[in-house]
Amino acid sequence: MKTTRRKFMLTAAGSSIGALALTNELPLTAAADPARSLRAKIVSVGGVRKIEINGEVFDPLAYRSYRPTTELIRGFSSTGLRLANVTHTGMLCTLDVPYSLFGEVWTGPEQFDWKAFDAQMKMFEANAPGAYYNIAVQLDTRDWYLAAHPECSNSFWNLVETAGHEPWRADTAASLQAFLRQIEARYGDRIFAYSLLCGSSTEWYTNSQGRGRPEAAIRQHPIKTAAFRKFTGDPTATMPPLDVLQRTSHGIFRDPVVDAEALRYWRFHHEIIGDAILYFARKAQEVLQHRKLLGLFYGYLTQLNSERLLQEGHLGYERVWRSPDIDMIYAPAKYGAPRSFEGASGYLLTVDSLDLHGKLVFHEVDHTTHIARDTVENGRKIPGGNTKLPDAFASRQVLRREFVLTRVNRTALWWFDFLGGNYASAEMMAMVSELVRAQHRLRDVPMRSVAEIAVFGDVPSMYHINARSSIADDLLVRPPDELARIGAPYDIYNFSDLDHAHMPWDRYKICIFLNPFVISREKQAFLRSKVQRSGRTLLWIYAPNYIQKDRFSVEAISDITGIKLVRRVEEGSAVTVRAEGIFARIGAAMQYGFTPGLKTGEQRDQTFDMRSNSLLETAPLFEVRDEAARTCGVYDSNGASALALKKFETHTSIYSAVGNLPAPLYREIVRSAGVHIYYEGRDPVYINNRLLGIHMQGDATPTITLPLRKSCRLVDIFDGGEVRAEGGMCQLPFQRGATKLYLLADATFNPENVV
Repeated sequence: MKTTRRKFMLTAAGSSIGALALTNELPLTAAADPARSLRAKIVSVGGVRKIEINGEVFDPLAYRSYRPTTELIRGFSSTGLRLANVTHTGMLCTLDVPYSLFGEVWTGPEQFDWKAFDAQMKMFEANAPGAYYNIAVQLDTRDWYLAAHPECSNSFWNLVETAGHEPWRADTAASLQAFLRQIEARYGDRIFAYSLLCGSSTEWYTNSQGRGRPEAAIRQHPIKTAAFRKFTGDPTATMPPLDVLQRTSHGIFRDPVVDAEALRYWRFHHEIIGDAILYFARKAQEVLQHRKLLGLFYGYLTQLNSERLLQEGHLGYERVWRSPDIDMIYAPAKYGAPRSFEGASGYLLTVDSLDLHGKLVFHEVDHTTHIARDTVENGRKIPGGNTKLPDAFASRQVLRREFVLTRVNRTALWWFDFLGGNYASAEMMAMVSELVRAQHRLRDVPMRSVAEIAVFGDVPSMYHINARSSIADDLLVRPPDELARIGAPYDIYNFSDLDHAHMPWDRYKICIFLNPFVISREKQAFLRSKVQRSGRTLLWIYAPNYIQKDRFSVEAISDITGIKLVRRVEEGSAVTVRAEGIFARIGAAMQYGFTPGLKTGEQRDQTFDMRSNSLLETAPLFEVRDEAARTCGVYDSNGASALALKKFETHTSIYSAVGNLPAPLYREIVRSAGVHIYYEGRDPVYINNRLLGIHMQGDATPTITLPLRKSCRLVDIFDGGEVRAEGGMCQLPFQRGATKLYLLADATFNPENVV
């Protein structure tokens, strides 16, 4: 017998939620006077972005759950949290269970089931007195819309096929605006923000789970073809076939001329989604008039591997981030090894560019804690089992580590109970409460970055990359975890913000350029006039400036780096480089390189599988042929120079022919640039001008070197007590596996001007 949505909810939700969602006897919430609707805005207090609601400033800490219960809401509220995220949609998630068990709210064109909406709000308001809400608005096509518009694709699974469709946009915008007006009338005095959700996982992905791949990912579709023609301005344009879209004519690179057709499509594939976001944000603000905050998930440059980065539509984010209609950008904590107990945590976003553009970053802590459920109501496994934390100690220390990451980087945070169970215990609430109390101690502490390292990731360059290469993993996904372990803080930006007016160039001693394969003449001029100055070091990785308007040019790499390079004759999928000389001072020579992949022709099947291993060797490769440059690393295969340093009158240039640099090598490179090293171990550290955090993963007692000559006190924020530093040196009390956060009580870290 087929299970209906009603039967599923009654069975899965239990007595309290199911009854609330389905009853027809609930009284409607009294309507609020729109004139009395609260005002919320982002403010900067002592260098830290916070949320102001009706004149009251809140530290941006919040909570969220797809399975809120009376006990869970009460628990989060008891910690002192007053900002809550509420999801009102009965749509099925990627695990084929509803996001909310309260039932669907959006039931037709500008039609809403307020009983379903009010039931959830009633539970929150009864158990979280004084709370303010961020309401998630799911924009995806519902079944009733698809039935009435069979020409449309399901936007949750194939957003790119729907995103540019003007009738869908107009219909959805009309319902969005009606929804916002009515919510504001009913709850406007309690709502401080709205979130625009769409696409797979509510994160504006297109085809992220690969259903129907390869056809569904980039198939010919009349609506998408019409949007493509409008985007290109060519009324006869058609989307290239799959083999053309996958092809790269120059190793892992798309040729700017030969592969122009595919490049045009991939830009459309991403930018049409960014354009849809901007459209809906603009329509939302026509109602909200910037009285409330508006946010969304988007822009995961340092998380999505090569295949996902090209397929899932997030490369349209730079325009979105600059929009005055958007106040907040969200992202989960970095997936995989970084979120494990042995990891270093991290962002999916180039967070410091968001700070330049005045946006508040919300870091979502949705870790699979030791008490987390393994399955959802229908028996499907919940993702994250491979990084499930083993016990209460590990959960506590990892939650501390995420808190430390966000405090040091001055970003917001919310704890996400996901599909129920991550935080659903008194023990977990005690852990959250500890962190909220820690924030109270830091509330009035002014903070700023003291990073002397600026890291740049480039967006447009990635349109040129073959989706089956591992280059995005090597140059964008892995570096943040290694950089977290070098013993010195770093800032990370979009390369497009290189010449932003508020870039703190006076602070940076080294710039690390991860992947700018395409560099405009304007950016080249800025590099020469502003960046290659003051003795600064520039580290270039792999193929900077290699892609010109109509060709590839090794000479252009040589030109931007100042180091003479040639195309390497020997190429192979397994590329290993051994560091030597000044960059191998720690002892044994360090080895690093590109992720080994399968050579062309060895693919296991012919499907376009976004989860497959790399199917292309990394090619072309380059080697240094410059007598004026100092070799610091060589190819293992033949000893040719692959890592070299060259000093100029105004700056130093370093070139690495491959990625995947390990933390010890990064440390020696930044040390050579004059960057202050706070810690010599591999434990991840987190540092700003007032805070020092560390996750003690090794066996040694950590010795910290501070950029201070005078004595000072470091106060333990989590566990109490203090450490005294004399002459800039101190040893931290060792507890294996513990995460510590210290506040510099009577001084500030200032490596630019040691006092």
